[in-house]
Amino acid sequence: MENKKFGHFSLFRSLLQTDWAKDTAKMALWVRLLGEASYRVRTVEFAARQWELSTGQLVTTAAILARKLRDQDGKEKSPQAVTRMLNFFVKEGMISTEGNRFGTVITITNYASYQVILPDEPSDEPSDKARASNGAGLRLVGDEPSDRPPDEQNKTLTNNTKNNKTSTSENSDESSDKPVKKSPLVKPDAAIQSGGKWGTSEDLRCAEWLFSEVQRIAPSAKQPTWATWANDIRLMREKDGRSHKEIAALFKWACNDSFWQGNVLCPDKLREKWTQLEIQRNKQPAAASSGKPKIDINNTDWIRGVKL
Repeated sequence: MENKKFGHFSLFRSLLQTDWAKDTAKMALWVRLLGEASYRVRTVEFAARQWELSTGQLVTTAAILARKLRDQDGKEKSPQAVTRMLNFFVKEGMISTEGNRFGTVITITNYASYQVILPDEPSDEPSDKARASNGAGLRLVGDEPSDRPPDEQNKTLTNNTKNNKTSTSENSDESSDKPVKKSPLVKPDAAIQSGGKWGTSEDLRCAEWLFSEVQRIAPSAKQPTWATWANDIRLMREKDGRSHKEIAALFKWACNDSFWQGNVLCPDKLREKWTQLEIQRNKQPAAASSGKPKIDINNTDWIRGVKL
């Protein structure tokens, strides 16, 4: 009876017939995702921030999930292993993900569609919905769970009355007649990701440093979309062969130049104007335009307080 405190959720037996369910790690992760998903619209606190969750969503990280998955010897799964399993669920259309540097919101496909009480006598054949969702389907029995959410990370819970709408397949953009929209895969090296845009931790640090330069010349500048900035920096590295130091050095020169400082205020524009900026910098060193010594790009501390 003690286990009834937080309510319960249900799994369709057809789940046990899927090939992937034979993988005990995937099965354990899937059950945990279902158990920690929000059963109603609500606001939770995670990573010192407020997150608006819809039915069937949870916010977490691969590292946190990894700590909750252990073998019989108590050894934890690695975040990389969890990421691979999440990518599998994405490919199967069972979940979609959207993350940033603070956490990842995981949405379980068709969660709301299965929040109905099923007949006491189950059919020998799984329903069309259960078959189509490859085991993603579930139903939530209408008991009275505790106000405390099952996810130990979600410390604070408040009702979101403004957005507290009845969850149906109609208002959740989910329908058996509409194919599930494929979400971009979670990138194992991503420190921040939004849709198909992502960057590593170093890309994100570089983006933050570039924005500090923007704030230096424009204190009222609004916070950028970090995933977009990190993505542009990653593309400059991977596609254009630029290093973080080269990116930082040229951006700083542009911010100090009387003409370019108003025209190059983001990584995307830096990438677009890179050749022109290099030509102008070679003609007129940054030291001349700023009245300060040229940045030492060999200084490994460039990202944390560049010394000029």
